[in-house]
Amino acid sequence: MILLTGASGMIGAHIAFALTSLGHNVRALRRKESSVADIENIFRFYSQDADALLKRIEWVEGNILDIFSLEDAMQGVEYVYHCAAMVSFAPKEREQMIRVNGEGTSNVINVALNAGVKKFCHISSVAALGRTIDLKNIGEETWWKNDPANSWYAISKYSGEREVWRAAEEGLNMVIVNPAVVIGPGNPARSSNAIFALAKKGFSWYTTGSGGFVDARDVADACVRLMESEIVNQRFVLNAKNMSYREFGDAVLKQFGHKPASRELSRTLAWLLWRTEKFLVMFSGKEPRVTKESAAAAREQTTYTGTKIAEVLDFSYREISTTLSEVCAFYRR
Repeated sequence: MILLTGASGMIGAHIAFALTSLGHNVRALRRKESSVADIENIFRFYSQDADALLKRIEWVEGNILDIFSLEDAMQGVEYVYHCAAMVSFAPKEREQMIRVNGEGTSNVINVALNAGVKKFCHISSVAALGRTIDLKNIGEETWWKNDPANSWYAISKYSGEREVWRAAEEGLNMVIVNPAVVIGPGNPARSSNAIFALAKKGFSWYTTGSGGFVDARDVADACVRLMESEIVNQRFVLNAKNMSYREFGDAVLKQFGHKPASRELSRTLAWLLWRTEKFLVMFSGKEPRVTKESAAAAREQTTYTGTKIAEVLDFSYREISTTLSEVCAFYRR
């Protein structure tokens, strides 16, 4: 039996699709308040046999912060894909994010160890790799360094990764993947998908930062193939292409029939934006659209490796241009 956490999220949904498409049955853990609408939309976008594939998923109610629900879900499980995580730059959600990504991962790991799970796949993030001096060619050999510029999201994901490495020392066979920005169909109100909701309306501002991008299907395929291989106790950066955020944004705008962004979001303007948002949030109670961390990240010029997986598996990435065309078709519906 396969257990999947975070199946209602974009990456988890793609892993569920990859597994069920191969004929596997999946036990998927979800919180009581989580909707399965997004995963159903993703399955139906990719396959005409979506309903048959969805029947291969056994949904069980639980929470990675609830050890008892994890113990129930882990019964009879041999393989675990741990995708459940929280992504936020909002200060008021910081404590909860650290609990979910750190303590939650520790809970899943400990229950998996006690259950005698054969192999464990942890979906981490390039944020957990730490930082180099020049932010160039961050890869599997880049290890965490304390730095004031590390976001709290990065700290939380690093905390979770430490638990997985600890479990490896205790005898758990595991693999870790560290995806760059993951692109795929999903909920436009969540995480990296927000760019598609913005681009659908059009925008004129761009930032000077850069980063890596990868198709959600490639992340899912990499996870499944690593789990089915003899590879253990290694991690793999998953990155198809390094691009400037302006280049990426303009490519998405073009898909929706809009002109390229023409106005640079300068450091001073970004500072004013997050300061203004912080002030307004005090009275509105709404989530900030721009925070100090997200404003800083938007200007960082970072590049990542992503070739290690092709050195150990017959693996190649999809072209990001093709991915964008397909994903924008999903959001145009």
